[in-house]
Amino acid sequence: MLQRVDQANHFREYDPSERDEAFGADGVSDQYKAIVEALNNCSAHELKSRQQRLDRAAAELGIQFALPGERIRDGIDWKLDLFPRVISPEDWDLISRGVIQRAEAFNAYISDIYHEQKILSERVIPFELPLRDPAFHRSFSGIESHDNRYCLTGAFDLVRMPDGEWQVLENQLATPIGVSYILQNRRLLAQAFPELFATMNVAPVASFSTYLAEALRAQTDVSNPNIVLLTRGETSQTLFEEGFLARHMGISVVRPADLLVRDSYVYLKTIRGLERIDVIYRRIESATVDPVATPSSGAFEGVPGLVNVLRKGNVSIVNALGAGVADNRAILRYSDRIIGYYSGRRAILPTAPTYHLSDHDQRSFVAENMDSMLLKPVQDHASLRKRLGWKGQLDTPADIARLAKHHPEYCIAQPIISPSQLPRFSGGEFSPHTVFMRAFFILGDEPVVLPGGLTRQTSRHHRSGRLSINAEGMKDTWAPAEAVIDRDAPTTPTITGERISIGSRTAESLYWAGRYLSRAENTARQFNTLENLRWDQLGLMDQQAYWPLLQAVAAATGQQKYAKRKRPPRDTLKFSTQLVLDPNESASVSACVLSAQFNLGAVRGAISPECWQTLRELVIYLNNQSRARISRSQLREVSDRVVSEAARFQGLAERTMLHDDAWQFYRIGGFLERALGVLYLLEVALPRAAELYRIDDEESTDLTALLRLNASLDAYRREYRSRAYLDRVARLLLLSPNNPSSVNFCLRNVRYALGTLSISGERDVGEGVVANFDALIDYLEALPITQMFPSPVPGLDAGGTEEAEEHPRVHPEYIKKQLTALTKEVEQIHENLEDVFFSHQFVYARSPTLFES
Repeated sequence: MLQRVDQANHFREYDPSERDEAFGADGVSDQYKAIVEALNNCSAHELKSRQQRLDRAAAELGIQFALPGERIRDGIDWKLDLFPRVISPEDWDLISRGVIQRAEAFNAYISDIYHEQKILSERVIPFELPLRDPAFHRSFSGIESHDNRYCLTGAFDLVRMPDGEWQVLENQLATPIGVSYILQNRRLLAQAFPELFATMNVAPVASFSTYLAEALRAQTDVSNPNIVLLTRGETSQTLFEEGFLARHMGISVVRPADLLVRDSYVYLKTIRGLERIDVIYRRIESATVDPVATPSSGAFEGVPGLVNVLRKGNVSIVNALGAGVADNRAILRYSDRIIGYYSGRRAILPTAPTYHLSDHDQRSFVAENMDSMLLKPVQDHASLRKRLGWKGQLDTPADIARLAKHHPEYCIAQPIISPSQLPRFSGGEFSPHTVFMRAFFILGDEPVVLPGGLTRQTSRHHRSGRLSINAEGMKDTWAPAEAVIDRDAPTTPTITGERISIGSRTAESLYWAGRYLSRAENTARQFNTLENLRWDQLGLMDQQAYWPLLQAVAAATGQQKYAKRKRPPRDTLKFSTQLVLDPNESASVSACVLSAQFNLGAVRGAISPECWQTLRELVIYLNNQSRARISRSQLREVSDRVVSEAARFQGLAERTMLHDDAWQFYRIGGFLERALGVLYLLEVALPRAAELYRIDDEESTDLTALLRLNASLDAYRREYRSRAYLDRVARLLLLSPNNPSSVNFCLRNVRYALGTLSISGERDVGEGVVANFDALIDYLEALPITQMFPSPVPGLDAGGTEEAEEHPRVHPEYIKKQLTALTKEVEQIHENLEDVFFSHQFVYARSPTLFES
């Protein structure tokens, strides 16, 4: 064993091996000395605090391999270690040259396999390897790629061996994953531990997404191309990555259902109708892109006819369909031949030893050395299981061993490697952990290698040798700035042409996010109002007086078992807990916040990072609160926090989001939900209040509480300067153009938002919806308020009438009828929006009751 390195406090017990990059027999390596010194300048408590800050920031941003709204499971949350990885200038020069050489060679290989297949006819590699590959599809043969870029962007998984040699473990050229995590790692570490960056001049990584955007733009001759990122959507476990990249490149994230082929072109369904797509950045498997071209794949969620559009040259797809043939692990054994064949030079980066089990001799060798071998399928694609009729998974060594036994031609083996190690901070101390790296590139006019890479760390006994999602975290990877080739900053060409509209799914997701956040805020505020009544301390008569209000809130939030009760319960704690924290209650505060996160998570490119972080903080807070028994006072604290966080989110959205069509659909959802929330409450509360209302009461406490429930008590006092009268409360909550909680105010704001959309003024799109909306507002303002709520105030006192009766009669049934009819008309707004902007049914159906008096 090497002599234990006696550095400062934090590394006194650190026990490195001969594979350690940072420590050796002579002490700290040169490139790590300044980092170790900076870490030793911090106390143990401060290091723990910095690491906790990193973990908390990653959780708040939702950096994880999980679906939006899904609880983080063990092994898939994204952990960033505070000890970075440093690549020496000599190593980085070798890596960058080797990555570009390998990328260009395999780009040529993909082109050759789908065209002349010269490498097969000249017997450089066995012909059965690519032709039997599940990623190879004959329907993609002969399709040209713009500028011959079949793998415009990709990555290679690298390991540094004990002798310092860098080897390639695998190719990642079909749909490479990990760029966004590199960019976020750099930002998070710089925020949590800026002192570390003073130790050396680190090459920046932020411009990589800009280079990628320019490379995508160059894949078509259209001057202002419409570029989209194609994903599987909510079922994709890399949704964070896709949303991050799309936001940084300024493009839309779309699912196959968002696209439509017509007349040999592919279109995106937008709020303006169909808009042509020029470039598709593909993040789904080739076999699932077009069910017509690849019917044997069994996937039907693609875009029928898309391959025909591609073949005619009317769209560019990056990376090229079928590029996964370069990821076949069976050809790794022949990587040096492939590189030599297409480049005419020796491979700069050697490939790790690989054995294909279809060869009898290689299979025998692997069997004799099984204890030191790791089995892998040739492809990770679902199409492999489909081809073989494999009913199980391929996630565990036992699954793969079973596959190797029955189908050895679809398995390879690599020696279990012992790559380099680095310190990892965990549990308040540093311990050695194995590290792997994924290096990314772009094959534009000037090839670019992302400075650094995605370094994953595993336990010291980890055997997989793969960059799997089950590794134990990652490190920020530093390449010295002096070792990176200086390139001109990407330039943005002059944008011409019409404005590109947002996709219908994006508009719908933002619309629902606005509705859910408004519902959560409204429910939390109403709960606080009810709790301030101190229900558990009220007498029976007071409980009966306030029971209609609680029933109204229950009805508005879907709690029908409370809404239908004839007598008030003795205690409302169970109801309150469900109202606030039960995620299984669809209208609870917690469920609404999670639903908002789900919708915004699907379109993260359309919102600002500040908004997303605020929402994530609220989700984490609510999850923590729901895990234990909670008291009334704690529930009030939770609801206060929700109200304040919702206001913070709204303020950040107002300040940081672009006020474009996406923003307007978020506002439409929020205002429509507020209007409906008020109506659902009034529909129950006003008829009951009218039934119990007595004009000679000194103060109508239930009407005062109703105003509080709608955040309108102060507005009422400023408007009328009197105690609460039934007709005045109704006017304020239904018709006031200035009260933010009135139905009229909300509908007018929705109308304004519709008028600002880029479709306004276009016949057959926005005109009908706006006309219907104007009619609805006219209908609202023509409500027979005087007949519904005869004024008890004589004379001309703020709404009173000269002919007012001394004791006017109020008819609860008539009030109920009018409010129910109005609620139905407002609910119809959603159907109109759905028909015109989301589903494109273009149904301008007008309710027959719309103009009834």
